[in-house]
Amino acid sequence: MRRNVYVGSAWPYPNGKLHLGHIAGLVPADVIARYHRLRGDRVLWTSGSDCHGTPITERARKEGVAPRDVAGRFHAGFIRTFDRLGFSYDLYGATMEPWHVQAVQESFLELHRKRLIVEGEELAAHCDACRDRRADREIGGTCPACHSAGARGDQCDACGRVLAPNELLSPVCRACGGAIRFERSRELFFDLPAFEPLLRDWVGRQSHWRVNAKGWTDGWLKEGLKRRTVTRAIDWGIPVPLPGWEDRRIYVWFEAVHGYLTASREWARRQGDPDAWKPFWTMTDPRALAYYVVGKDNIPFHTLLWPAVLMGLGLALPWQIVSSEYLTFGDAKLSKSTGTAITADKALDAYDPDALRWFLVAHGPERQDTPFTWERFVSVANADLANTYSNLVHRLLSFVARTYGGCLPDAKPFGERADALLEMVDRSFDEIGTLIERTELREAAARVLALAQVTNEFVSHEAPWVQIRTNASRAASAVSVALRVIAALAVLTQPFMPFQAQRLARLLAPAAADGEAAFSRWEAPTLKPGVRLAPPEPLFLRISAPSA
Repeated sequence: MRRNVYVGSAWPYPNGKLHLGHIAGLVPADVIARYHRLRGDRVLWTSGSDCHGTPITERARKEGVAPRDVAGRFHAGFIRTFDRLGFSYDLYGATMEPWHVQAVQESFLELHRKRLIVEGEELAAHCDACRDRRADREIGGTCPACHSAGARGDQCDACGRVLAPNELLSPVCRACGGAIRFERSRELFFDLPAFEPLLRDWVGRQSHWRVNAKGWTDGWLKEGLKRRTVTRAIDWGIPVPLPGWEDRRIYVWFEAVHGYLTASREWARRQGDPDAWKPFWTMTDPRALAYYVVGKDNIPFHTLLWPAVLMGLGLALPWQIVSSEYLTFGDAKLSKSTGTAITADKALDAYDPDALRWFLVAHGPERQDTPFTWERFVSVANADLANTYSNLVHRLLSFVARTYGGCLPDAKPFGERADALLEMVDRSFDEIGTLIERTELREAAARVLALAQVTNEFVSHEAPWVQIRTNASRAASAVSVALRVIAALAVLTQPFMPFQAQRLARLLAPAAADGEAAFSRWEAPTLKPGVRLAPPEPLFLRISAPSA
């Protein structure tokens, strides 16, 4: 039975080029989306660029241009990078687009009508030296929770705590280093405490969440939830759609998380069916799944704040929070702001996109912070892809080309080893599929590689290049069995490495009528004996680390 599967992935700030840390947190979304499509599920994957907020205005101020110009330039670059990586978004948008602005304002008004957005006061930060009010990210200080000296007025990257500027110890202006003073300011707030009992009950039932998602969320609930400001006295952002609030914009945390929903609605409009988004977002289908693929620094927004908004709107809650840890370089996470970024474009200029995808999933920061070095990447790519996987495929297809004129031999499995290998293939689809649905992607990738390794061992043991001289039928049997496994790998690797999977499918079934349908379902394809294979070519070559 087909399921409705929504996948939402984090919205990066378009204030600089994407780096490998970003990509490590986003590749899992494409793996999940591609797998569910192969399963025959109805999949909707949306995301976009988070164009409002201080990172964009800071960059625009430095360049002397409008924030829209900065956001538009990097947003276009993001799209090119994602295309190079093979990301299969159904819609990738931007929060400055009119459809997002309108939908956020509609949601804002609905929650205001329900008295879930209420008026109150907060302490606003001012820098006398700059003669200006400071945005949250423009304030630095010491985190009150972990006492890191590098916290910002919106969040501490060291411990992940979401902050208000007045919670910082010894707050200063990040622009000039001057002291910050606070004045009372009239703002609008989202009444998060109103949802605390419902959130506690719901969170308590999410036993399948990753450890970091559960831990951080429980920590917030232990402290008790507070009202969250949803307005800011800034110029760049979505106008507050209420009279008397013309000088305010909707706070970026509130409008950015809406992007999952607004992009889904825009996708439906572009399909010619304005209601097409609803099956993914209403609570009428108990089998529907909603994955949110984010970094660990965004956990509370997706386990508490956005779910509370969804409760207020009467929409479906997240099912799984795919909360990756950090990809690190040296002692720090990869980051644009700290200057430790390795850009995705630089990596893609030098290396195969599938090799990068494989490394970031199979050896990435799924459950713990994970160091990145070019040497480690090269070692993994050569061991996993060139030596194990590509070598298996190429030596077998080359043997078929030399020995059988490039045609698949007609032979039945022979022996216990062959039976065991084919049973392993049958199990692999269920086991790997279950692991992907549980978002245990590293283990899923390990099972894929294990199948290639066992097949290598089978081919080496059967040695059809030797058997062909004395036992042609057994040689043909070994080749036939190994080719059946390779055909299965052309499907099993698709979520992880879509480009090579497509190339392999064309090698095994060069005629479109044979290839496209056979390799588009989450099951082992059937190869017809006598079918002529395409001339062999390596899927991956050995690589070396970049020169300094």
